[in-house]
Amino acid sequence: MNTNLYWTIFKNIERELIELSNLIHVDDKQLEVYSIKLSELLIRTVVEVESISKELYFLNGGTKTDDINLFFDTDCLELLENKWKLSKKQVTVSATNFYFSLPENKLLTPLKKANKRGKSSSDWLRAYQSVKHNRAKSLTKGNLKHLIRALAGLYVLNLYYKNNLYELGQDGTGTNFDNRLGSSLFSVKTHVSQGFSIDIDFNKKPDYDECIYLIRPTDETRQIVQDALQTFSDKTNERKKSIIFLELKKQFEGIQVSSQEDVNEKLKIAIEKIEGDCMTQVARENGHLLKSAFEGLKYVGELNTQQY
Repeated sequence: MNTNLYWTIFKNIERELIELSNLIHVDDKQLEVYSIKLSELLIRTVVEVESISKELYFLNGGTKTDDINLFFDTDCLELLENKWKLSKKQVTVSATNFYFSLPENKLLTPLKKANKRGKSSSDWLRAYQSVKHNRAKSLTKGNLKHLIRALAGLYVLNLYYKNNLYELGQDGTGTNFDNRLGSSLFSVKTHVSQGFSIDIDFNKKPDYDECIYLIRPTDETRQIVQDALQTFSDKTNERKKSIIFLELKKQFEGIQVSSQEDVNEKLKIAIEKIEGDCMTQVARENGHLLKSAFEGLKYVGELNTQQY
């Protein structure tokens, strides 16, 4: 894990925003509330976004020179977008005293368009540029809506900077995984890998790209299960090969058929029965192997870096 120089600052800004929520009833109607204080917090937040983006850029293969020609958005966030699909990652505003009901205010994709510039950029980045360069004229853009989205973006970047792995024991559903990950304001979307395949290490659902953390078996215990499944499959196939001809010959002796279609249908039914019988017999003989493998599964919460 990297030594995170940014998390403390994120937590300080988050704390100040939560303190403001004791003075402002934060709901869907209040997002346009603006002030000098909110503008200040927005600027502090995006300065951190700029800095952490550049550090993540170099930690993840960025090769441009660290000078005035290196841009945090079109260079740094662009590289991270290509690696991690940050524009799709979702964050929920989950603090109990933030009373949002509209989905677009409660469920955010804060880094969508953050790698763009000008009118194509995210709303909070455009607001930051306006407030930074002409605060008096653009004070209304230093509002709750832009601050919350900017802070959510900083939260996501901090999680990728920390890149923590969480040991979950036998909690395969992530029930006890704290998806706030240290935040008092936000929580992340998680993806649980369910089901096992011999040749697939992680079963992805359609919302995979939206999730920041993955709940998955450890590599070691997953491999034990896959080996047990492979053994079960091999033994089943061996048994089918050894008996299928004799069983078919026995079952078809004396049977009258009227057409090739009748032959095909009876053959299909017979083979399915033989395969089912073989699997049942192999399961009886090797069930302890599968049972032991599945009982030994251990799980982790891992950052989604598009590794699957």
